[in-house]
Amino acid sequence: MKLDIRLPDQGLILNVVAILAVGLIALASAAHGEFLVRQIIYIVVGAGLMMFIYRICDLGFFQRNVVSIYIFNIALLLALKAFGTTVLGAQRWIKLGPVSIQPSEIAKVCLIITLAVWLSRNPIRNYIDIVKTLAIVAIPALFVVIQPDLGTTLVYIAISFGMIFWAGASLVEIMVLISPVATAILASLGNKIFEYQDGILDFSITIPVVIFWLILIAITTWRYRAWESPLKSFGVTSLLAGNILVMVFKSIAWGLLKDYQQKRLTIFMDPYVDPLGSGYHIIQSLYAIGSGGMWGKGPMHGDLTQGQFVPEQHTDFIFSAIGEEYGFIGSIFVVFLYGLLCLKIIQRASDAESRFASLIAIGTFSMMFFHIFVNIGMTLSVMPITGVPLPFMSYGGSSLLVNLFLVTLIAKGSKEKF
Repeated sequence: MKLDIRLPDQGLILNVVAILAVGLIALASAAHGEFLVRQIIYIVVGAGLMMFIYRICDLGFFQRNVVSIYIFNIALLLALKAFGTTVLGAQRWIKLGPVSIQPSEIAKVCLIITLAVWLSRNPIRNYIDIVKTLAIVAIPALFVVIQPDLGTTLVYIAISFGMIFWAGASLVEIMVLISPVATAILASLGNKIFEYQDGILDFSITIPVVIFWLILIAITTWRYRAWESPLKSFGVTSLLAGNILVMVFKSIAWGLLKDYQQKRLTIFMDPYVDPLGSGYHIIQSLYAIGSGGMWGKGPMHGDLTQGQFVPEQHTDFIFSAIGEEYGFIGSIFVVFLYGLLCLKIIQRASDAESRFASLIAIGTFSMMFFHIFVNIGMTLSVMPITGVPLPFMSYGGSSLLVNLFLVTLIAKGSKEKF
């Protein structure tokens, strides 16, 4: 009997292997080899998991057991709230002896599978379908919010809207639905709307920007004739009113955030307001990446990386180590690998054997793209710090195993088996 050692969906898997290899090189430098062996063990375990799932399991198993998966998701998040370890103000880990697991990472998989089953059976035709879908997301998302874990909450939003769009929602519908979030961000760019300075009224730039945004939403919905359906008209009107309320009551929303979350948003606007405290991460990351220049300082020769000046550089800020030691060229190569991976996943979503498999792929794409964009963005100070890891590169078993698991599901649903 001849042993079949061919890789499933070779193009996709080899792309992942390339990213893993770069990640190990960066981790060896960023953590001085401290976490390297454990990360290799996670990769080996993940590879074994991939082969087991690919050879033994079928996608129908997840479809048949979707209710159990959904209940397991909620139970896991409840267990996290009850028994989780608090780190930096948030409950994100459950310790099982020497092993720590991050339930919010597993919850992302459960969400993608649940939505893939639901949307494959109930494609989006109107706003009511969107509301029903978001209602399914609301319960597990609520438990993530109360951890509190703002980063994972935003990932949930990215996954949900990516899959809703793929299932039939229009860009206009998505734009209108996410508009309150965009309005909240725009309204938060200025701390005060009106302020008297030396007897002169200072008019914040926030107001005209938000007004322009609201006008853009109104024009867009009008152009696509959202008013023709009474249901759509009511939904659009309600959301426009919600945008205005978000702008007016932004100070209340700000007060709902935890202190460390407020600091992260404040530091995002200006890290030098607390250069030795909350802004230290971003400032050191910018110094590290900037000092790398075009070609970098070389492996194990980054002054800031080797001196451990960038906090969490083996996890959330691993891209700063790449920027310092491999420069602009190395950073662009990493971005290229991720871009290629995202492109391959979208191709698998377009050519999948079933609607369920297609939605699994697009849910994975939405999650990974968000992680990549936000993680790299926060090391460059163009995105706030949210604590999301860089897929396949940041140290951590939970994230790595989850990503490998999802890639396996994509490979199983792909027509390009070998």
